[in-house]
Amino acid sequence: MLRKLPVLLVGVLGLASSAGAQEARRPPEHRSPTPAWAPRGVLLGVSAQDGLVASQTKVQWQLTFYQDRKDAFALLLEGSLSWGLAFPDAEEGKPQNAVRSFYQHSPQVGVGYRNHLPGQVHWGFQVTGGPVFYGADFDGGLEKDRRVAGLIEGRVHLGYQFGDVAGGLAVGYAEVFGYKRRSLGRFFVGGPMVGLFVDWR
Repeated sequence: MLRKLPVLLVGVLGLASSAGAQEARRPPEHRSPTPAWAPRGVLLGVSAQDGLVASQTKVQWQLTFYQDRKDAFALLLEGSLSWGLAFPDAEEGKPQNAVRSFYQHSPQVGVGYRNHLPGQVHWGFQVTGGPVFYGADFDGGLEKDRRVAGLIEGRVHLGYQFGDVAGGLAVGYAEVFGYKRRSLGRFFVGGPMVGLFVDWR
C-alpha cells in the first residue's frame, strides 16, 4: 500500500500540471480598464431622414452585468447630439421641406451585447430608447417647431479589437413615436444611421 502511494501522488500531480497548462492557454476573462462611472464608448456618424442629413455624436456609458472571456451583456446609458447638415429641396405638397435648421438630442437607456477577444474581430448589437428633444426652423413664414417625443434605436457594431480598444463601423435605425401629427419637424427625426465607433469597455 505504501509503495503505491508515491505512484498515486505522481499521477495526481501530473493531472494537475496538465490542467494548469490548459488553463494557462485559455484567454483570461476581460476586465475593463475604465471605471463604470466613466464613458466607455463614442460614435461619430450621420443619419438621413426624408432628405435631411444630420450629424450624430454619441457618448456611451456601459455597466456590464454578465462577462466571460469574450461575451458581455451590458446596461447602456447614451447621450446623443445631432444637428442638420444638408436639407431637402423645396417640393410641392411637402411643407416640411422648407426646413432650414434642425436639431435632435436624446438621452437613452438600453441593453447591448459585445464580443471581445484581443486581436480579433469585434462585433456587437444594442437596443436603446428614450425621449428625443427636437426642433426645426422653416422658411416661408412657417412657425418654429420645438417638440419632445419618444425614440427607439437599434444598432450593430462590426470592427476590430486592438487590445482593450475596439473600433469600426456601426449601422443602425431609429424610429420616432409619440409625436404630434401637426409637427413638421417629426419628418426628420431618427432614420437610418451610419458611423464610426470606438469602444474601450
